[in-house]
Amino acid sequence: MLGFPVALLVATITRVLLPRRSVRIVVMDPRYFGHQCLEPEVFWNDWQSAKEQGSRDLWFCCLGKKSAAANSYLWEHTKQKFPTVPSWLVTRLAPWVRMMSFANIILMEASIYRLGFLVDRPSTLPTAPTFSARRDEVLAKLESPERPYVVFTIREPDVSYDPDDPRNRKIDDFVPAMHSLTQRGFNVIRLTSKTSYPLEIENEHVLDWQVLVDGHEGDELAIVSGAAFVVSSTTGGDCLALAYRRPVLYIDSARLYLVFLATELATFQMPDIVDVLTGERLELQQILARNLGWTGEAQSFVEAGARIVNSDASKIDALVNEYVDLTSRHSQKLDSEHQMKWRQLLLARYRDVVTTRHGEVRARMLPSSIEEFV
Repeated sequence: MLGFPVALLVATITRVLLPRRSVRIVVMDPRYFGHQCLEPEVFWNDWQSAKEQGSRDLWFCCLGKKSAAANSYLWEHTKQKFPTVPSWLVTRLAPWVRMMSFANIILMEASIYRLGFLVDRPSTLPTAPTFSARRDEVLAKLESPERPYVVFTIREPDVSYDPDDPRNRKIDDFVPAMHSLTQRGFNVIRLTSKTSYPLEIENEHVLDWQVLVDGHEGDELAIVSGAAFVVSSTTGGDCLALAYRRPVLYIDSARLYLVFLATELATFQMPDIVDVLTGERLELQQILARNLGWTGEAQSFVEAGARIVNSDASKIDALVNEYVDLTSRHSQKLDSEHQMKWRQLLLARYRDVVTTRHGEVRARMLPSSIEEFV
């Protein structure tokens, strides 16, 4: 019952001191690195957009407990950057705000998906000169530190909390692509917090960097913020890249539900999805017909009689090279006209849920994937 007088007191004070204004509290999830990267960006954009439209509401975020944070550096940065309220207050407010419908107190869950603003609004993450200095220290370990570099952030093959997720990959499958990038004038950094699967590669232009082993707190930000682009199987490092407005190539995105569809910074490719009985590869229309176009669970594919077949090392190499070719010459195949078919198919079936979660669809599918699936 302690929560009710707290809620009533807050509602009364805000109504008296702030007539015709609301207090908006956005509740963030500190447990996941990706959420820590993108939720503050969405919070800032929503707040600024409301102000630009004449709103005088007060905005706060609730970061949760620091002890639960995936990254304490990001937790501290967000706390210093934005107005916050303690988690204990939100815990006491939440049930009564919902029950009593206090009009001037609005609790909202944070989002990591409404990212259509990314290329139009600067990042809120730090870009201090100290990052440049730290980045130079890390790059100095490479043979030619002046080269542009690509970051690989790949999920471990045996993630304990989700061992059967198809996003879990062997880093060896990405080694040929790393070699190809170095032959094209790039450096490569494989970035992890800590890994049991170190890179087995002899190349003076490739660096295997474990932040908790080799580096300092904040190295993720120093490294990702300067990358030419990032290659990811969807981890948390890709979210940091988007927060820094760095382009990301997503490999084997079987579940469109998990793709950051709202931003043109995200380019993805779909793996083969085959019928378990016939062995035939399914096209996008068939995938959508089995209601697999908007699911977050890999088990849904099994239940629908389909199997995800991830790309092998040679295919990944080809995909990364295709992406470099397309972006280096600003190919029109990444423009909206060439992306329209798969977007139309997706929206024809899932328009309401897609637009509610993301807004306008701006992500790009690799042209080779469009040819295979659409």
